[in-house]
Amino acid sequence: MTSFPLRWEALSDIPLHRYLRSLLAERNLNVSQVAERSSRGEYIYQVFRGIKNPGRDVVLSIALAMELTLPETDRLLRIARMPLLDARNRRDSILMFALNRRLTVPDTNDILYEFDEACL
Repeated sequence: MTSFPLRWEALSDIPLHRYLRSLLAERNLNVSQVAERSSRGEYIYQVFRGIKNPGRDVVLSIALAMELTLPETDRLLRIARMPLLDARNRRDSILMFALNRRLTVPDTNDILYEFDEACL
């Protein structure tokens, strides 16, 4: 397995599930903790096994569940080949706020709901 952190060029070829596994080890977490914290249940297990290819909201739920920083979340989104968070977008700004404050997925969804934005 590859050691982390890696430069962006090397990150582009890492499968998402392998990178997620490295984050688990780095943070001393297990998949069941992430599944519970992300409010995504069994689907998370499939993502971490490489069976499912998650959408952006699932990736962001994982980032919140793992308490990733904003730069770590951007790296995760790049590896997943998804758009980065953009402060000019109101929903993305809320998600950036949640990541910076290390909010839970349910708390983040409450704020998104209050601002009439789609929940994760």
